[in-house]
Amino acid sequence: MGQAQAFDLSVEASLDKLQDVRSFIDRAGTCLGVGERVLGDLKLAVDEAVTNVVLHGYAKPGGVVEVRMHADGSDIVIRILDRASRFDPDAVEAPHLDTPLKDRPAGGMGIFLIRQMTDRAEFLPRAGGGNELRLVKCGAIDTGN
Repeated sequence: MGQAQAFDLSVEASLDKLQDVRSFIDRAGTCLGVGERVLGDLKLAVDEAVTNVVLHGYAKPGGVVEVRMHADGSDIVIRILDRASRFDPDAVEAPHLDTPLKDRPAGGMGIFLIRQMTDRAEFLPRAGGGNELRLVKCGAIDTGN
């Protein structure tokens, strides 16, 4: 059996790097055999996650965000790693989806969207500090079986 393909990207934690991250997900996903619709979901989820790291995780410029993507059978696994302050997703209030949009505060949809666009989203602390967000999209690759 051949060696599994894994793709890695490391970028400065900056909103200016979001296009690089989206392009990386596109290229890696295409190489792994992910369809266009699923790639759209994954780009949205990763974009939201990296934006949160940039805006809320790092207190000052100079941080790094790593994105790693690989296949696990027909599933896609994406890991987003940082050395920002510890993040607890349970401390974030869920969006009030039944409140009219005009009456809701701006923002606050990132974690909700990440969870909607993936089958699993695990927020984990990293040894030595920082965070790992592990995203899984099940059945994202057509294995031909």
